[in-house]
Amino acid sequence: MNKPTQEFIQLIDRALIVAEQTDFPVNVEQLSRVISQLQHLKSQVLSQQLEPSQGVITLGLSREVADWIDSLDSPLLKAVGAIEQFYQQHWK
Repeated sequence: MNKPTQEFIQLIDRALIVAEQTDFPVNVEQLSRVISQLQHLKSQVLSQQLEPSQGVITLGLSREVADWIDSLDSPLLKAVGAIEQFYQQHWK
């Protein structure tokens, strides 16, 4: 596995841990959807099926979480933001 793939997987795993440990009041359905999206993203990265960002495409994770999260300073929003940033900068 090459270094960018390893780094991307680490970011996804970190976001999954944050999502699974989320204990503030959230809509369980929305949180479950984000966890499912992260798991699917991880499988795409591992199977080398994730399309390149071309520097402009996003995954939509930050927007998804920002729509329902209470605080824009939440660890989950920061974790998915790091994934989005990595995707745009390193997955071209």
